[in-house]
Amino acid sequence: MRRQLTNLRFWITVFAVGWLLMVTVFIAAWPDTGRESPDELAAEVTNALRAHDFHKLQPLLAVGGEDVAKSTVESLENARVERGVYRDGAVVVEFTRDGTRSEFRLPVEVQDGRYVVNAVVTPKG
Repeated sequence: MRRQLTNLRFWITVFAVGWLLMVTVFIAAWPDTGRESPDELAAEVTNALRAHDFHKLQPLLAVGGEDVAKSTVESLENARVERGVYRDGAVVVEFTRDGTRSEFRLPVEVQDGRYVVNAVVTPKG
């Protein structure tokens, strides 16, 4: 036993197995992207934009990741998000800025059976 504890190959093997186990656990615990229904997706997108939290918006995007999420949230920084609904294949977000009501559309896609938004164009206002 003492000989095994001082053997370098033993420790390299233990490290490699431990590392693979850790990676497997992290991948299994990784949250799924998107949502199971378009209405649930619309609610989550609206909540993320109301909170101005790009971390909540990022896993709901089909493409673009953190940069698109930040850009989308920053474009609504000085606006009050009224509501978001799923309509005609898109999440329609209604907002008010400086007393003017407006809306923008985020097209919805299905990836691996889950609904995500594709923020092809970030809103300008």
